[in-house]
Parts: sequence; structure tokens; C-alpha cells
Amino acid sequence: MNKHLNSGLFTINPDLEKAKKAAFQLLGRRAYTRKEIRDKLYRRGFRKAVVEETLSTLQRIRAIDDRDFAARFVEERLRLRPAGQLVLRRDLARRGVDADLIEETLAKVFGDLNVEAVAFRLLSARRSRYLQLDRNKAMNRMYSFLARRGFSPDVVGSVTARAWDCIEKGIENWEEESDPRHYPD
Repeated sequence: MNKHLNSGLFTINPDLEKAKKAAFQLLGRRAYTRKEIRDKLYRRGFRKAVVEETLSTLQRIRAIDDRDFAARFVEERLRLRPAGQLVLRRDLARRGVDADLIEETLAKVFGDLNVEAVAFRLLSARRSRYLQLDRNKAMNRMYSFLARRGFSPDVVGSVTARAWDCIEKGIENWEEESDPRHYPD
């Protein structure tokens, strides 16, 4: 039963206030997309009208903004746990970010990013895992690792070849070799 309190100046819906409070508590911990907040409020038993009004309020005051969320998510993910566009696209879609917004965000971030250098740095951090392996096993493991991280087959192939080249040449510090200008196309 929905009870409204009327003070004469405005009407207060207790369910709406509870939903807003729940949403602000969630947002106090970390950023969420519109879909994530919607799903969490539904799971807590709030009715559709209350959830939609809460979401409208949150958007109006810019407490939720999927464009900002997507940009921050991609930047943070690349800094903390680098991944390719395929994985980032999937993760943003799972969080309910609109497909066009995902593409716009990825184009903006990856437009200036040297993806091969990112992938190579990932492999260089795991360098010791591949040193004692034969070529095929090492190449397969490196390829699989980068593919699982969402890098394109072209990037994965190029980077694994460069990494194996470093192993064959006995190069200890792969970071010096991570500049793709050292490698002809």
C-alpha cells in the first residue's frame, strides 16, 4: 500500500524516498550505470514507477551518467587491468551501456592508444612464464592470454611474434623493446 504524506506544500512518497536513499547508498560505494541501479532497485522490491522516477532524479542531478561511467570504466580498466576492445565492449554491454555509446567511448580512448604497446607490456610482466618453453607452447600460451584479454587477432599475432623474438635474442628487459617503432611493419 502506497501512503503519501502531504505537508501542504508538497507530497512525499515514502517508497520513492527509500528508493532514492538506496540508490545514493549504492552510488556512495562506486559508480553505476542506469541499468545497474534499475536492476538493484527492482531486486530490492521497488515498483516500476518508483524506480523510474528515482532514475530520472538521479540523471537530472547527474548522479548517474552512462557516458561518464563508460569513459571512466575504460580508463580505469586500462590502467589497472589492461584489456582489448573486445573485452571492454563486452564488459560495458553487461553493465547496460548503450552500444552506440560503447563504440563512441572505445573510439575516443583507443584512437590515441598504442594497443600493441599495451599488449606487449602485459606479456613482458609475464615474461618468466615463457622463457623455458619451446616456441610453439610459448607462442600458444602468449596468444591465448592476449586473446582472452580481448585483443584483436592482428595485435595478438604481432605482439606474440615480437615477444618470441625477445626471448630468442635473450633480451632481459622487454620494456626497452616495447616501442613499436623498433619493429618494421
